[in-house]
Amino acid sequence: MLFSIGGLYLMVESPATDVPLEVGGPAARFVIPPDATRTPDALVQVGWLTEPVAPSDPAACVFASGGTWNLYRADGGYRYDISSPVFGPQPYRVAWFDATYQTGRVWYRRDPAVVAAMSAPLEYPLDELLTTNLLARGRGVELHACAVVDTDGRGFLFVGQSGDGKTTMAHLWSRAGATVLSDDRVIVRHLDGRWLMFGTPWHGEAAFAEPVAAPLTRLFVLRHGPQERSEWLSPGQAAALLFARAFPPFYDSAAIDFTVGFLGELAAALPCEVLTFTPTPAAVDYARRRS
Repeated sequence: MLFSIGGLYLMVESPATDVPLEVGGPAARFVIPPDATRTPDALVQVGWLTEPVAPSDPAACVFASGGTWNLYRADGGYRYDISSPVFGPQPYRVAWFDATYQTGRVWYRRDPAVVAAMSAPLEYPLDELLTTNLLARGRGVELHACAVVDTDGRGFLFVGQSGDGKTTMAHLWSRAGATVLSDDRVIVRHLDGRWLMFGTPWHGEAAFAEPVAAPLTRLFVLRHGPQERSEWLSPGQAAALLFARAFPPFYDSAAIDFTVGFLGELAAALPCEVLTFTPTPAAVDYARRRS
């Protein structure tokens, strides 16, 4: 099974014939036919845990998410222990990736409840963790944003925290005839001299998730307000606001250094404004005029 996310190719395979390699919902749009001419950016094998998993060394803990997963250094790479109260205190899934995230293995407990709940071989959070780590090694960044391609081909990126209006913007632009690539998570890369934005499988409430790339023309940082207005940002201001809305591996200093530099280049290359808007079609008209 081959995924294409943000211009990255993720190959997933299994030596076990009974591992369900199926993907449903919007994520299925990012599965592409196998192609021997494409070199995968990451190759991940999925299988079953054949014996109880040995506990990770607490001293090797790199990051505790406070939720479903913890990250440890292990065997020259990184180990993720993924747990859920539904399946008991022990990890029901363990993943290991080499130091570059180019190869990995994922093991599930062969438990009837776990098998029944499996929705994808790299289901949350592994697909996004793998992608963000690959991006942070010199390839790009994932942003909390809504990406739209207008009817004239211009690409607008509306960056915002939760509650800032990304879903509202997605609905408004869709009704105005634009193509919405994502209403929540967007990948930005600099390829062949162009800034590109990519839709991702990790959609928001509006469930916009298109496996499409488009040239990026303008950046807006969203803010609710009583009327439409905008404020230009210096490259430094823009980079700081973008970083606060980015998803780099915060536990990796080299990844942070790359992300800061990448966002600085993006903010210097493209105009960026804080956009105060109302949840009406006037927001679309205003952004179109500003561009």
